[in-house]
Amino acid sequence: MPLDAQPIRIAGSRPKKKAATRAHKDNLYARIEETRFNRYVVHDIARYRKYVEDGGAAVYSEAELDALERAGVSDRLPPRATGYYLDLALRSEAVKNLIKARPEEMDDLDGEADPSNQLKYSPVPGLLHKYELCLIYVVRTCSSWCRYCYRSDFLTGKTEKDTASIHEITDYIKGHNAQVDADVITDKPKVREALLSGGDPMVLSNRNLFDYLNALAEAGLEVIRIGTKEMAFYPERFDDNFFQMLDLFHELHPQVLIAFMVHFTHPDEFLRLNEAGEYVTDEAGRFLRNPLVESAAQKLRSRPFVTLENQTPIIDSVNDDADVLRLMQRELKRMGVNNHYFFQCREIEGHRAFAVPVETAWKLHAESQHGLSGIERSRFALSTEAGKMELVSVTQGDERLRAIGGELGQALAEGVVVFRLHRTPFEDRQSDIVIARRNPDALWITGYEDRILYDGRKQESGEKWAALLGALAPELLQAAE
Repeated sequence: MPLDAQPIRIAGSRPKKKAATRAHKDNLYARIEETRFNRYVVHDIARYRKYVEDGGAAVYSEAELDALERAGVSDRLPPRATGYYLDLALRSEAVKNLIKARPEEMDDLDGEADPSNQLKYSPVPGLLHKYELCLIYVVRTCSSWCRYCYRSDFLTGKTEKDTASIHEITDYIKGHNAQVDADVITDKPKVREALLSGGDPMVLSNRNLFDYLNALAEAGLEVIRIGTKEMAFYPERFDDNFFQMLDLFHELHPQVLIAFMVHFTHPDEFLRLNEAGEYVTDEAGRFLRNPLVESAAQKLRSRPFVTLENQTPIIDSVNDDADVLRLMQRELKRMGVNNHYFFQCREIEGHRAFAVPVETAWKLHAESQHGLSGIERSRFALSTEAGKMELVSVTQGDERLRAIGGELGQALAEGVVVFRLHRTPFEDRQSDIVIARRNPDALWITGYEDRILYDGRKQESGEKWAALLGALAPELLQAAE
């Protein structure tokens, strides 16, 4: 049947085929124990009102709830949080702002329904294939929903993204890698890694999570990443039954690395807070950690086949403070978590309610690096359609240079931003740069598209230099006269 003749699937209808996945493995799955968690997940406004009536954490006033209903905020993304995280929000303004819905989210819904055109890189439902890494959507929910979530379209089913069938995914990976080995596919490397995402894979049961881990390892992958914010939202999930499953996986696949891509956005999520919301320190002035988070991190780190990496966006009224970012990087590393990326808030629908301007976020990140050691530092990047673009510099400019004239003189007077293609699907463009005239109001790469002087995203040399040559041409012609 031709691709365009295939019936359209309803979101969430991917065939799981658990029986086929677990066939002849009864003894194996019998070794995996489940835990029944009671996260007290509060979803949407009506259920939140009932939660407060029953004595739950009151992070909204009645007037605020009325305003949310009038604004129709649940149409964009329903409020959702665990009781654990709501209790933490009572002691932390940053935590509260991370999950607390605001009516202004609905003031400007401009943005991309499918951020960075991800469906372009989806050869199989539930799979994004851009690099040597594949991203796999394994579940359509999280314990709590960050208001800035760039996967909100997937969580609410507003786009064609769907959860993955592990059989379709592994068939695709094996087929792709076989074609690479046979030199049939030459423009993409072999798939060596997979990122389990969603949604949060850690809301899956141990057996369901093991289905993905085991099948991907059997398909020959070397690294499996688990993208999760559960260590912040509900650290009790990392219990003995989970670690027994993880150890069983390692027993079967000792050569496979598990990388937990954790998502801490603010130090309040992992440092110990007293009832007044102040950090607790020891006699030497060192910050103490939330015991539940620390226990999960210690148990993960005790396993040599596990690594911990943190990545998070810089968000307005949450972590848009250089001192906060510096403290977070320092204390995460001390807890054994590597600082991977700080991201610019993606251009999702409604992003203007959460995004800090690109150049402001870069400056905050740059300032946060001062006083950090080499092993504590991180990158600031934009995850764009062209790949991960690291913003490496913003020049201040010099007004005297405006005398050069034209767009070039304007750029040199106002300053430029320099991006580097840190990760890209295109081998010939790896580590190339993009130079654009500054735009202090830009919230995403789209705010620079009409200001670019050199564009390393282009394939041909002439295309890369076209904008700069156009800016130079008047001056060159004048000099020639």
